[in-house]
Amino acid sequence: MPVLSRPAILLAAATVAAGLLVAPGAALATPSTPAATLASPAATLASPGTALAAETTTELTAAEMKAAIATVTEATVAAGAKGWAAQGGFSISAGGSSLTGWQRLRMDRVRWVADSTFAITGSPESRSVLKQGAGIYDPVGDGMSRSALKMMGRPAVQYVFEADKSVTLDKAAPGPVELAAPTIAAGTRTVHEDGTTDYRFSDPTVGDVTLHADGSAVLTAAESSLTDDGLTVSMEIDYNYGEQDVPVPVAGETIDAKTLTTGIAYLNMASSVKYAATDGAAATRKAAKGGKIKVATLRKLVGKEAAAANKSAGAAVVKVKNITSGVRVHATNPWTKQSVAYTVKASGKKVVVKKA
Repeated sequence: MPVLSRPAILLAAATVAAGLLVAPGAALATPSTPAATLASPAATLASPGTALAAETTTELTAAEMKAAIATVTEATVAAGAKGWAAQGGFSISAGGSSLTGWQRLRMDRVRWVADSTFAITGSPESRSVLKQGAGIYDPVGDGMSRSALKMMGRPAVQYVFEADKSVTLDKAAPGPVELAAPTIAAGTRTVHEDGTTDYRFSDPTVGDVTLHADGSAVLTAAESSLTDDGLTVSMEIDYNYGEQDVPVPVAGETIDAKTLTTGIAYLNMASSVKYAATDGAAATRKAAKGGKIKVATLRKLVGKEAAAANKSAGAAVVKVKNITSGVRVHATNPWTKQSVAYTVKASGKKVVVKKA
């Protein structure tokens, strides 16, 4: 929806001030009404006794609001052709407790890079980066990953890179309007004397939403507040448009996801080897049904458990080697050179598991 022109704003404001409960358009369409005398802005301004309101508010149906926001979206996309940024604070409260924080999303549409930064007040910030046609850099957050990186001799790493040549900014990141309000519903439009416009409606995921657009229908700010079952989440966002400087993590602070997964798997190799051996032994006993243990069955079932352990870990850590009467289940950490091993052997009607 195009922003109303200044004469139309004055006309609508004067109509409200005169106490006429009709839409400005209806006043224009009916020359016989008293409002017809307001059709000339000059005549309106010439009357010293006429009061001009600073704004006018109109109820919009869901369809009308969607059409209005579509215009805002179009103007906003054009303004952000080279890039845009959104930054703001948030607060969350529940059960007498609360926390605050801030978040920022930057889109560089020249170099096709985006980043999202998030922080809770008093805690370190967390930043993710997306590079179109390359992949996503996520922060190293959990303690196990940190322990694995230390074990691997790479404690300076801050990002985990997941390669994905199909990733794009448009598919992976929301637009400015979608960031503030994923869905559009019926609500109100308030047009101010300076040409700016506020749109208010409710979104099922973020609650009561207010979008602020400038005189060119470009989104400049947004607020939202959601209260549900004792939880209240409030957010404020400010936007700016133009080319953004979004740095991409360098090699020294990055590790690819597959390598980190392998490192974590070797960090936990002792338990993986043990479970493969003991679970394989248990499966063999069950298969024997109280009879004599068959070596071939033992090797098959222990091998199956080792494969399951490797699949769960995401890396081929656990190895199985045939030995007399059974198998040797083992692993060697390529970074620390430490090893762990168990033997699983058939002995009559028993399966014997020993740490090697």
